[in-house]
Amino acid sequence: SAAQVRDLTGGMDGHIHVIWKDMVLTMDGPEAWAQILLEAGISDEAEVLDTVRQRDDLTFALFEGTCKVLAMPMDDALRAFGRHFVSFTLRSGNGAFL
Repeated sequence: SAAQVRDLTGGMDGHIHVIWKDMVLTMDGPEAWAQILLEAGISDEAEVLDTVRQRDDLTFALFEGTCKVLAMPMDDALRAFGRHFVSFTLRSGNGAFL
């Protein structure tokens, strides 16, 4: 529907959320991911795992929720994500993107 059309001029590619979730599951498991969604005010996981362009506020809410739940400074979380992103990309056969 027209209400579901997203603004493609800004925001983060939804694949980032998929990879972020994979990082959280690897680091701390599904309970942590569920808690992060609650912290971020996200009731429908499918909303953030949709691989279309996502709103920045949704991405930041996930990042901030992760820092709170995992008791991790944002800088450390983003560095961990960078390492995980490279690993995930290589594992999924998409090394050419790097």
